[in-house]
Amino acid sequence: MPTVRGTLVLLCAAAALLCGCAGPRVDEQAPPGVNLAGSWKLDHAASDDPQKILDHMREQALKILSHPPQPVMSMPAHPGRQGQGQASAQNPDSDRDAVMAQPVTPGPHFDPLKYSPMAHIIRNTVARGDFLTIRQGPGEFVLDYGGSKRTFTPGQHSVVSAEGGVGDQTSGWKGHEYVIEVKGQQAPLVTEEYSLSPDGRQLVAKLHISSGELPAVSLTRVYRPTNESAPQQLPTSD
Repeated sequence: MPTVRGTLVLLCAAAALLCGCAGPRVDEQAPPGVNLAGSWKLDHAASDDPQKILDHMREQALKILSHPPQPVMSMPAHPGRQGQGQASAQNPDSDRDAVMAQPVTPGPHFDPLKYSPMAHIIRNTVARGDFLTIRQGPGEFVLDYGGSKRTFTPGQHSVVSAEGGVGDQTSGWKGHEYVIEVKGQQAPLVTEEYSLSPDGRQLVAKLHISSGELPAVSLTRVYRPTNESAPQQLPTSD
């Protein structure tokens, strides 16, 4: 017979597993002395070049398109009694699959990343611009890019717009980092991490996109304090 203590241990373990499935474990409050608030400007020289990342992704996509996986052909129930025409009649999709399996020859204006959700996420990140103002307070964490603004409630789980539809979002403090995680229904897992450099003089923003139609990619951006203001645009929220 299991003891009461043993039963409680099992229940706690099950609860921990359920919490882990809901998203990363994050805190509502920042650790003492951790403050990311301020006005920041992107340091291009210290940051990853997003164009090089996109170029590498484009090379990977072209390789996949030029060597697509071969379709799995179903075997007829009576191989000795059926010919090619009868097999096609039983599997009308076989001809389509055979065409899909042919290598793609890109034209001069062909972009294999045109419909890539992963590439779209990187381009959207870059399009926010070089300026970032962070406001940090009890129950609030704001990323203001001048032309757009993103507001988060630390420790909160919510449903948000994501690449290809909607997704589950979790954000909050994980150690000295503010972490934002979005898992879309039709998109890879996207994780953002914001923290200060070891000397406290720079803001480091890390973007990680899990494997989707292409292998996983990461983009690190480094910001320095600035007194400059972002170009004035009509504000939007994303």
